[in-house]
Amino acid sequence: MSSKDPFANATLCTHCGYCLPVCPTYRCDNDETHSPRGRVSIILAVRSGTLSPREATETLSRCLLCRACHVACPAGVKPAKLISHLRGQHPLPPLRLTRWLHRITNHHPRTRHAARLLRWYQASGLQTLLRRFRFLRFWPSLEQMEALLPAHRIDPIPAWPDPPSTPTRRVALLCGCMARLFHPRTAPATANLLNLAGCEVVVPDGFGCCGAPYRENGDKPAFVTRARATLAAFAKAAPVDAVICDSAICAVTVQGYARTLGSDPQLGQAARELAAKVVDLATFLGPLLASQGIAFGPPDQVRTIAYHDHCQTRFGSDIIEQPRKWLEQLPVTQRELVTAGTQGSCCGAGGEYLLRHAHHSQTIRADKLATIMASGAEVVAASNPGCILHLESGLRTNGANVAVRHITEIFWNAYLNRPDQPNLKELP
Repeated sequence: MSSKDPFANATLCTHCGYCLPVCPTYRCDNDETHSPRGRVSIILAVRSGTLSPREATETLSRCLLCRACHVACPAGVKPAKLISHLRGQHPLPPLRLTRWLHRITNHHPRTRHAARLLRWYQASGLQTLLRRFRFLRFWPSLEQMEALLPAHRIDPIPAWPDPPSTPTRRVALLCGCMARLFHPRTAPATANLLNLAGCEVVVPDGFGCCGAPYRENGDKPAFVTRARATLAAFAKAAPVDAVICDSAICAVTVQGYARTLGSDPQLGQAARELAAKVVDLATFLGPLLASQGIAFGPPDQVRTIAYHDHCQTRFGSDIIEQPRKWLEQLPVTQRELVTAGTQGSCCGAGGEYLLRHAHHSQTIRADKLATIMASGAEVVAASNPGCILHLESGLRTNGANVAVRHITEIFWNAYLNRPDQPNLKELP
């Protein structure tokens, strides 16, 4: 896209329709307005002055930014990037609940305290009481978010590893704020696997949020604020050989710093350097663990497993085979999740989308849930906290006996269940 005309890419659209079958929102209700080519038409109307950015933004808020259409388009049109630029001109208004949530996740101490409070809430029986009598029904958004809380988040949390005596690499671990809040077992499981692979793991002190939700909504000032704080936190951890993110959306966001902040006179160099260090979790850990010849047992004694792709990682970063290759190290059978003839179909989470457009989010999710239940998989592995929350909640509501877990939690459990250590248990 030209810097002088940020919407020039939209003129490449021939309205051929190749984007329609892969678009989750179009498949949801067959509304041309909410198809990629329909959105391109809206962008062109903004470009010509027929529509204002404000008029277009609400309609285009239905886009999940999954980028499936980018891969499908033979002309090279990038609807998600066009919409992201438009949101930069007129950001999506923040939801009241997510505004409150971001006040927690933007600050590491608040996230830690909130995670402990959630643990107490679930373990004390208060959650059971509130759900039984539906005390939260007067606050629908809050009730919906509470329903996302996974039951297994109160399971014993793995102990953090001691540094290896002779580390081969020094790695910074970016612990995603949503993972820390809703999946407290993910970060220590990831750190243990990195340690197992011979890495010294450094966790930057005081890191809050990388800015992903603000990037998605088009709130550039808030995004730059969070990016600046992230760069400062990781500068203190330098030098490192790589930066590993336990949340897929964080990896996409921080890798994008080079593009979104690369020309900034103050942040540009640091942004480019940090972005260059980010390596996909599966791409980094899979080969390292394989080279160590480490044996894994069946995670929680399951026999079949499937991998759920985070859309922007699959369609934006072309990370497809790496996690599946990594899962081949487990003594289980892999199943593919194919929805309506399409691999890597969206689950409908989309960050704040599951709250902003709850009905459509759940309709999109229904297709994915049906695919999961038909696949025969006993466990679904994933790497993005929002996807895990959304899918697990839906499966639980449907009474499906299928678990959804972060891929590093699955591998750490499988390591503890390895054949030579049948009685090894996680530390409380």
